[in-house]
Amino acid sequence: MAWVTPKTDWRGTDRFRATDWNRIDGNVEYIANALSIAYTTKSVSNGDILTAGDRNNVTDTLDLIYAALQASWSRTIVARRVDYGSAWDSKDLNAIETFLFNAKQQIDGQISNAVVYYAGSEIYCGDSISVGLL
Repeated sequence: MAWVTPKTDWRGTDRFRATDWNRIDGNVEYIANALSIAYTTKSVSNGDILTAGDRNNVTDTLDLIYAALQASWSRTIVARRVDYGSAWDSKDLNAIETFLFNAKQQIDGQISNAVVYYAGSEIYCGDSISVGLL
């Protein structure tokens, strides 16, 4: 599968089409193959139905990719889908496609997996520390 530039500017009014799924699915396959991660693709055409399992196959593989890359760049988690639940929204699609873009950049050596986010001096340890929001 060839790499296709991800769409990272999804809006709530955009329609999700078969070509969008095939781009995402193909890009996941491209990255997974580069990292020797097993991934089963599902090419679709207009009128085909995507299940929660199809969507979870993508997001579960993204978790494997993130771990394989030992990435430290920030990512957004897309919740697992359930049968008869909601599909991906524009926020989810932006997170998925931005993730794929960053993974490709790291593989190509354009971004590093070195830690670039540090806690800084605003975090203090002591008796009154709260971890509820961490």
